[in-house]
Amino acid sequence: MEVDTGALRRNFDRLAERAGGASHVLVMVKADGYGLGMLEVTSVVGEAGAWGLGVAAVSEGAELREAGCGDRIVVFSACPQVDAEAVAELGLEPAISSVDGLRAYAEAARPDRPVSVHLEVDTGMGRLGLPADRVATWIREVADILETGRARVAGTFTHFHSAGVDEASVREQWRRYQEVLEAMRAARVDPGLLHAANSPALLGPVELPADLARPGIHLYGGGPHGAEPVVSVRARVLDVRALPAGRAVSYGATWRTEMETRLATLAIGYADGLPWRLSNRGAALLSGRKAPIRGSVCMDMTVVEVPGGSTVRPGDVATVLGEDGGERIELGELARECGSMEYEILSGWSERLPRVYVET
Repeated sequence: MEVDTGALRRNFDRLAERAGGASHVLVMVKADGYGLGMLEVTSVVGEAGAWGLGVAAVSEGAELREAGCGDRIVVFSACPQVDAEAVAELGLEPAISSVDGLRAYAEAARPDRPVSVHLEVDTGMGRLGLPADRVATWIREVADILETGRARVAGTFTHFHSAGVDEASVREQWRRYQEVLEAMRAARVDPGLLHAANSPALLGPVELPADLARPGIHLYGGGPHGAEPVVSVRARVLDVRALPAGRAVSYGATWRTEMETRLATLAIGYADGLPWRLSNRGAALLSGRKAPIRGSVCMDMTVVEVPGGSTVRPGDVATVLGEDGGERIELGELARECGSMEYEILSGWSERLPRVYVET
């Protein structure tokens, strides 16, 4: 995997400009920086002045702390019944989805070091969060816990379920979010920093005035708003051979040659993150030309048909994502070809693929 840190920085700069400055960006670096390498991504956005970092697990926050990366680290999927003590010890800022969760974190905090939390409000995602339509039933309990002094609200946020797809739903969720904020202020609970927008919401047409944005996919070269490509994935050619007509290729014999056909075997498979669903439908680039995948993608290898007239030899480089010779396989194209989405493709490349960082 080649990661273009220059493109990464330019995508960040665009997001920061839309958010009102780099200090208004909470960068999502979960899932090992969407598969690109969390520490390397953090280095780029840290130098650019990002407000903080978003992770999904306490272990990710611990890795960042150990590496000395980041000051503000928000954990969006911590389990308070299990992770409260570790969160307090590491000085992480957990997302709170329930009154019981807030109480668990407050009880785990040291009296002289209250835990900073981000209250999650469920305005329609239906996954986690304090229910927006029942704010009157939980706001008093939240206020009572905060009065102990062992927890403070650093931020209050929500998640949009269809940003970039259904802007009417974004407006409706934003309206519910505003109602919750009004109720919190009426109960003398300071909501802290406000954040809601992911990449599609931040770059979309709906104005969402808040203190922070939480971009992810656009930074890494995906999404509907013209991000600069960041990732290329390449593999070595292991073998080139000509098979006569009627020969089966790969497991299950799902494809057979109709005539004498030149095939190249690539050193990449689904254990590396190349989706098995690309079997008999995806392609790689060989010498700047599309080479269709023939047969099933294997764990460690994939067979492609060599384009006519191409001179391909063992040791040559094939491209399964990115550009070669003016031809390109786009991230969105790869996702559509296997019925997936860009997030899964990016985060699915395994650690077996070396990450090589270049800057353009």
